[in-house]
Amino acid sequence: MIGPETLQLRVRLAGTRLRDYMGVETTGRCVADFDLGDQRDYWQAAYQEVLEGARPAQGVVPMTPWKQPHVFQFWLRLPLMDADGKISMVLGHDAFLQSEKAHALAGRANLRIA
Repeated sequence: MIGPETLQLRVRLAGTRLRDYMGVETTGRCVADFDLGDQRDYWQAAYQEVLEGARPAQGVVPMTPWKQPHVFQFWLRLPLMDADGKISMVLGHDAFLQSEKAHALAGRANLRIA
C-alpha cells in the first residue's frame, strides 16, 4: 500500500479550464500541495487504486474544496506504462458540470474502478 507520505504526484500539464475552476495554476505542482479539505482521503484512495491496481478509475465529486459546491468534477484517471510495464504517468481527464443530474450522480458511490 502506498502511504500519503510516499505518494508524490506532480501535475505535468493542466489546461486553462482546470485553472479557471480551481482558481490556481496546477501545472508543475504536487497534488499533495493542494488544500483538498475533506476530499484528501478520497483523492488519495483514487490515485492508490490507479497506481496499485494498474487500472483506470473514475468518479465525481463536488468542487467544495475550491469553494464551488454547485459545480461537480467528473474525472477519469488512466495509468500509462513505460516499455518495462511500470506506470510512468497517470493521465487525467476532468469535466466540470452544474446540473441537477450532476448533483444526483455525486450523491452515489463516486469512485469506480474499471
